[in-house]
Amino acid sequence: MLRELVMRLAVFLVTLLLVLSFVALGQGVQSSSSSATVQPASISSGETVISGCLSGNPDSYRLTEANGTFHLLMDVNGVLGSHVGDQVQLSGYRDSNRDASASSDEGTPHGMRFFSVESVVSDSGRCNKR
Repeated sequence: MLRELVMRLAVFLVTLLLVLSFVALGQGVQSSSSSATVQPASISSGETVISGCLSGNPDSYRLTEANGTFHLLMDVNGVLGSHVGDQVQLSGYRDSNRDASASSDEGTPHGMRFFSVESVVSDSGRCNKR
């Protein structure tokens, strides 16, 4: 009788360990799948978040919002390269001191908005092709 009780307890403990392992593994999978979303510790006061499709290269990144508004991006921290072609949210600061019609920005369409990127808030995958 004691032997049977010990066996049942052992089976129960092994089953419990397996269930807990699967639960922990499931949480690990959720964590790794959500790692595609980059979250900064916090967004500083005065920072703005913009969303859209990221395109370009290190010399000229550009974000296109859903409404068609374009932002010429200044990649301050070198965080944009791995997100080209993705739908992203970016935090940073609008650069109102630059005028797209100024000679230093020659060749840039007038009305282009400049945005200094501090971090990628989220990356929700590839941009939708229209």
